[in-house]
Amino acid sequence: MAIAGSRLARVLAALAAGLALAVPAPASARAHGRGVPPRVHASREGSARAAGLSGAGALALRPYMGWDTYFAFGGAYSEATVLRQASELISLGLRRKGFRYVWLDVGWWQGARGAGGQISINRRQWPHGLAWLARTLHAAGLRAGIYTDAGRNGCGGAGEGSAGHYQQDVDTFAAWGFDAVKVDFCGGAEDQLIPAAAYAAFHAAIAASVPRRPMLLSICNFLQPGQYAEGRPGLGDSAFSSYMFGPSVGNSWRTNTDVGLPHHVSFSNVLRNMDADAAAPQAAGPGHWNDPDYLAPDQGMSAAQFRTQLSMWSILAAPLMISDDLSRITRASRTAVSNGEVIAIDQDPAGVQGTLLSTSGERQVWVKPLSDGSRAVALLNRGSARAPISTSAAAIGMPPGGGYVLRNVWAHTTRPSRGTISAEAAGDSTVLLRVSQTA
Repeated sequence: MAIAGSRLARVLAALAAGLALAVPAPASARAHGRGVPPRVHASREGSARAAGLSGAGALALRPYMGWDTYFAFGGAYSEATVLRQASELISLGLRRKGFRYVWLDVGWWQGARGAGGQISINRRQWPHGLAWLARTLHAAGLRAGIYTDAGRNGCGGAGEGSAGHYQQDVDTFAAWGFDAVKVDFCGGAEDQLIPAAAYAAFHAAIAASVPRRPMLLSICNFLQPGQYAEGRPGLGDSAFSSYMFGPSVGNSWRTNTDVGLPHHVSFSNVLRNMDADAAAPQAAGPGHWNDPDYLAPDQGMSAAQFRTQLSMWSILAAPLMISDDLSRITRASRTAVSNGEVIAIDQDPAGVQGTLLSTSGERQVWVKPLSDGSRAVALLNRGSARAPISTSAAAIGMPPGGGYVLRNVWAHTTRPSRGTISAEAAGDSTVLLRVSQTA
């Protein structure tokens, strides 16, 4: 959908000023699936020096945050869709909270290439081009992410992948001004590529990009062992093993398959991905993060279930990528993703991934050490009935002596404790606490 010159100027001005502007979504913007395929920003340079990181690792010193097209729009979206969502990201106050990446997932490109192999885009879908889109997002204080596949084909028949064109496509993304690339593995699996080798090659292409442009690399090998056939892929080539090579070549790597399809995300899948993501906490840290998939508000879960997803993603130090139509986000979901206390747990500069401390039936206690010496504690009820969950300051690693302060970051309430940490949690719910020692 083309935008007239005067209106185009207003779109850019509104985005840059942080105002909301209703850019009509194209009539064809209806989500469709891609089959069932089986990690703040302002002081980045100084923080990178403090962490001893340079190059690609400095792009994600904390779990990156933003918005992605996939669960909201599937593969059917356009320039107007993205502009509207970027505007909503700003007007809802989410940019100020740290949600800065605007990521084009599957569907931005249908696979056409020119005679020289260069990507050819649909001008009806992107009337002003993707370099213009990236500049517009940058002018608004946002960052631009894009998508491809490691193999010859994209997911669900949506375009081609980058096999045979890694350097050419990376150079194109760099010339357009993109800041991040997600590399899927639908085509990679079809071509029986070795994930570690394919992603290392893509990492090398980014390092050699012309024009030179650092780009965050999101590794999306979503495959479960035996997903296609017995022994294919094997454990070593599945998402369960990406943590073994991911930190050396990417900024994040998926740890399981998707939590669902557009408009169809289930809480059981969220719990499944949480469990898988928890398997290798030692692999996560500043610059490289385990990735359990996108945040999925308003995609089939209840408000309580989504708060649990956000709580546990924050305990896991996971990237926080919202995938929802922000023009229709519910009040409950907006309140959840705007919770600065929850975000602060995810974005803690120590970059430690939380771990499971104890399980009793459907009741679990998860703990994440924070940089100020406090602990984030998630009291998770995986069952359907309300239940009490408890632990102690000693059990979560707090030093003995004196008293403690329990801050409920969802209820925004504070209470003292002599060492007992307990609460009742409703079914499918999480009580998220920040526990500190009194002076």
